[in-house]
Amino acid sequence: MAPYTSLHTDCESQILTIHLARTDKRNAIDQHMAGELLHVLKASEADDQIKVVVLRGKGKIFSAGADLAWMSRQELPENQQPAVLLPKLFNAVYSFSKPMIVLVHGTAMGGALGLMAGADFVLAVDTAEFAFSEVRLGLIPATITPFVVRRTGEFRARQLMLSGITFGTEDALAAGLIDKSGTPDELEKYKAYLCTEILKNAPEATKMCKQLIIEVSSKPMNKQLFDHTANVLKEIKKGKEAREGIQAFKEKRKPEW
Repeated sequence: MAPYTSLHTDCESQILTIHLARTDKRNAIDQHMAGELLHVLKASEADDQIKVVVLRGKGKIFSAGADLAWMSRQELPENQQPAVLLPKLFNAVYSFSKPMIVLVHGTAMGGALGLMAGADFVLAVDTAEFAFSEVRLGLIPATITPFVVRRTGEFRARQLMLSGITFGTEDALAAGLIDKSGTPDELEKYKAYLCTEILKNAPEATKMCKQLIIEVSSKPMNKQLFDHTANVLKEIKKGKEAREGIQAFKEKRKPEW
């Protein structure tokens, strides 16, 4: 991985861990962090040795969301403006082709919830707090809304975004913003368990499965969709992973991938 100024990365046993690392700014997302996150996600998608990505924060909190100093700047080039970079970043997380786990501790506010909303698994320390604080600043959570609404549903999003309240893991679980809470030790063990289980799976099949889920989630249930899924199944059955997986099952051994 390239050297980063606002991120720390570590790759071990096919698991890439990305730490948000602007601790002096409460891990707030600015144009540099957004650009670096986009770069590392693209690089890890192209790296066949990386099978799982874990995103977390260094310091006392996960992230305070978008950097207000950046949000307030008017003279930036178009490709560095929040209205351009933030949707691109959140969509890159949502559409990332490999399994992604987010670990939250401390606080996650505003744009940080956009990073969470697009991930496959979100784990939060039981003392963590969350807030859609934009309306209290005269702003709205515009760029994260498509991803949060997909995760929580319309009316949960209304209640959390319109109230602006700070809420804990119990409400975050009920809203579907997080998938599991626990002590730091419990979450580390669960994260390790998830990674171990995911690494047992065929990597290309895993990517195709995630792609198909994204595709079908916005399509009507009709013959066109059913034909598409049938064709996807026919194609994957022809692949070397399927042949190896079925043969390994018959031979009662671990598949080689």
